[in-house]
Amino acid sequence: MSPSTIPTKEQILSTNKEAEPLLSFFDDLSDEEKMKLWKQLSTLNLSDARQWFIDSEEQRAPASAEDLKPIPHSHHFNQSEMHQAVLDELWNKGMDAIARGEVCAIVLAGGQATRLGSSQPKGTIPLGINAAYGDSLLGIQAAKIALLQALAGERDHQDPGKIHWAVMTSPGTEEATREHVQKLAHHHGFDFNEQITIFSQDEIAAYDENGDFLLGSKGSVVAAPNGNGGLYSAISAHLPRLRAKGIKYFHVYCVDNILCKVADPHFIGFAIANEADVATKCVPKQKGELVGSVCLDEGKPRVVEYSELGEKLAQQKTSDGKFLFGAGSIANHFFTMDFMDRVCSPSSRLPYHRAHKKISYVDKNGEIVKPEKPNGIKLEQFIFDVFELSERFFIWEVARNEEFSPLKNHQSVGTDYVNKMWLERAGANVTASKQVYLLSLVSFNGENLQELRHREISDEAIESDHTINKFFVH
Repeated sequence: MSPSTIPTKEQILSTNKEAEPLLSFFDDLSDEEKMKLWKQLSTLNLSDARQWFIDSEEQRAPASAEDLKPIPHSHHFNQSEMHQAVLDELWNKGMDAIARGEVCAIVLAGGQATRLGSSQPKGTIPLGINAAYGDSLLGIQAAKIALLQALAGERDHQDPGKIHWAVMTSPGTEEATREHVQKLAHHHGFDFNEQITIFSQDEIAAYDENGDFLLGSKGSVVAAPNGNGGLYSAISAHLPRLRAKGIKYFHVYCVDNILCKVADPHFIGFAIANEADVATKCVPKQKGELVGSVCLDEGKPRVVEYSELGEKLAQQKTSDGKFLFGAGSIANHFFTMDFMDRVCSPSSRLPYHRAHKKISYVDKNGEIVKPEKPNGIKLEQFIFDVFELSERFFIWEVARNEEFSPLKNHQSVGTDYVNKMWLERAGANVTASKQVYLLSLVSFNGENLQELRHREISDEAIESDHTINKFFVH
């Protein structure tokens, strides 16, 4: 059938029998709406999706207290407890990999900013702080990549190398994200075609409680991205090209963490030094916090949800007063290319997990129903479900207030704190009453601030002193 030919209901059903309940209002649709629905149905694997729903009912059996153990100290390193000389060595090892062009940063950017009151992709919305060109999360991340490349080039006059940037979108966010990233690439001098890969994760249809598909309107199926674990099937087609470019290491992170150190040389250097095939950043869990804990389950690494860990284990402490299962997962990971080759394929099918949601839908009378309580199920894959396949797994523990602040609203929580901390470490006296934002291109990890030693960082200085305000948003 020609892409421009409007299909009949019978033609759709001849190749997609599962779509029949979703064509109830097909005859009411305009030609444009029919085409749109047909194209959506052709991308949703409804026959397999039916089986995924059935399989998802058989969730992993809860682990017992005897099965669960914390990651041993020999594989759990705390950055704050390491000597500066060791940290410098790891930084240099990570920067060497960047200078050789071996690092790819993958940002998981498939979500829309609905919590922020926008239908735009989360990574593209204006933040209102102008810390980087583009004034967006992706803009800040692009600036950090550009800065790292420049820092790599300053070391012993080495070739700066290039960090490859892979951006995972979803069908609903790909077009706007691509347009935004093209502007960022042009501004920073990135070769868009050579240095950036934009790819889309799959969407999966949502279900009612009985496993039947739902219409969101008369001409569209309720569908959502298949979770951050959709990375492995989505990127598989691009791995041969990335390997050919010399990529050996991946840093994978979520777009909404405004404090994320993209392609962090400390983290990458640590993983390389320990010959890790998988490593994950963690933060110390706080009392009652519901994030997953990275631990061993029958000797294999995995992330255990708070509900599965149970109150008793969740509250258990070590002799130094820390939570025994206190390695809080923050969706920030390192993988080698060899490991990704092992786990990625177009048919990579990690287990699907059920999430009960409130899902608006069109009923049999064509009326939109907006439920007041969860009425349906969305399935998603978890990126950390491959941890158990790792042969050398490590934890890199970092300070929450320095590296983890997912943006849930328009306030860039945490950025002000980190900037002040860097300035005070550099010997500056911060007296400004307003929030302090360093330009993203100024410093990656607190370096390049020596000019501000013994200087007062006041509101007036940031506004009018040219020797100071070149560092700041003002």
